[in-house]
Amino acid sequence: MAAEWRIQEQMLQTVADALGPELLRQVAFVGGCTTALLITDAFAREAVRFTEDVDVIVHVLGYGKWQRLLTELRQRGFRESPDDEIICRMRLPNALTGRDLLVDFMPDDEDILNFTNRWYRDALHSAADHALPSGTLIRVVTPSYFLATKLEAYRGRGRNDPLASRDIEDILAVVDGRDSLHAELAQAEPPLRHYIAQAISALLSHRDFAYAVQSAARQQQAREELIFQRLEAIAVPPAQQ
Repeated sequence: MAAEWRIQEQMLQTVADALGPELLRQVAFVGGCTTALLITDAFAREAVRFTEDVDVIVHVLGYGKWQRLLTELRQRGFRESPDDEIICRMRLPNALTGRDLLVDFMPDDEDILNFTNRWYRDALHSAADHALPSGTLIRVVTPSYFLATKLEAYRGRGRNDPLASRDIEDILAVVDGRDSLHAELAQAEPPLRHYIAQAISALLSHRDFAYAVQSAARQQQAREELIFQRLEAIAVPPAQQ
């Protein structure tokens, strides 16, 4: 059976093929399905969690353009389902699994669906190219914006429970598996760095967060200590670095 991160690459490829070259350059991939793309440590990559959906940030101004985008997506094989409660979700047939692939198209304009993530617009603007094994280039949010979007998502839906949060699980996977993360964060814009530092600092003071780190470290003491060291470094406000 293929590793989970390999399955996620196949999911991204399926969505990229359906979008076509023109739309593909206008969007950025974000969320759990991109976690493994940001991990450079092979051991950490093997532990990436299962996810059944692909998250895509799109830039559209106004509800009319959003509707035109949906029309184009339907023409490309995406469809809505009455079974889905998530209003930005579409489905795409997946020949590899025989099940529909869930794709969430998330606009960076809050007025369209009455929700967004405060970091989506900047994350989309700064997204970097990533080559899938086929050679297809997709745009993926940078590690810094990955953390910010995940922290913002946790703030909105995490119910202050890091042990049960997939967002926290993904954050810890990247902290664990990307050696260059702290150096990359040091180059980020000050508002982004401040936001991440404050959010990580708050997590470090949460009574249950240590258990989430233990789980991410897979009960390996040295790895747990490394994750905490990296988190504590990230939590230092930029002015104190």
